Amino acid sequence: MNKEVFLKLSLISKGVIAICALVGFLMEMFLHGWHSIRYYTNQSNLLVVIFLIYLLLKYRKEGHWSQWDIRLKGGMTVAILLTGLVYHFMLAPLKTPEEFWTIENFLVHYIVPYGALLDWALFDKGHCYKWWDPFVWTILPLAYAIISVAIALITRIPIGNNPDGPFPYFFLNVDKYGILGVIQYSLGLAAAFLVGSYVLVLFKNGFKTKKYL
Repeated sequence: MNKEVFLKLSLISKGVIAICALVGFLMEMFLHGWHSIRYYTNQSNLLVVIFLIYLLLKYRKEGHWSQWDIRLKGGMTVAILLTGLVYHFMLAPLKTPEEFWTIENFLVHYIVPYGALLDWALFDKGHCYKWWDPFVWTILPLAYAIISVAIALITRIPIGNNPDGPFPYFFLNVDKYGILGVIQYSLGLAAAFLVGSYVLVLFKNGFKTKKYL
C-alpha cells in the first residue's frame, strides 16, 4: 500500500469513528437524559470524539502527529476498549433485549470501542510507547471510580431508572457492597486494565509498522 492511500484510510477511519462516537453520545444524552453523562461509557465516547477531532485538525495543520500524540491515543484506545469489554462481560448479561438491541447501545459499546482498537492496530506507529505509559493510562478509570462514588455519596442524585440509584454501576455501589467491596472491584478492573494495556503495548512495539504518520 502506498503512502497516500495509507494516509487517506487512516484519516477516514478516525473520522468515521469520531462520527459514530458523537452520534452514539448524543443519542444516549437525548434518549436517556443528560444525567447519563455520569456513565463511564458516555464519558469515554466523548473522549474519543474530542481526541480524534484534535488529531484530524492537527494533521490538517501540521501534516503529522508527534510521538506524544501516538502515546496519548494509546491511552484513549485502552480507555474506550475498557468500555466495550466491561459492558460485554459484566453489564450486557443484566440487560433486557429491549435495552440491548438499540442503535445507541451498539454504537457506544461495540462499534466505537472495537473500531478504535482496529484503527490503533492498523494505523498507529509502533515503538512509540514508554514502559510506564500503561500505569499513566490506568489513572483515568481509577479517577473515574473515585470521583463517581464521591459524587454519588455527596449528591445522592439517581441516574434515571438505574437500579443502583446514584451509583453508575453495580460494582461502584457502596450501599450494596460497602467501600471495601467497591475498592476490590475497582482494583480488580484496574489490574485487568493494566495487564491489557501492557499486552497491547508489547504487541505494538513488537511489530514494524508504517512510518507515514
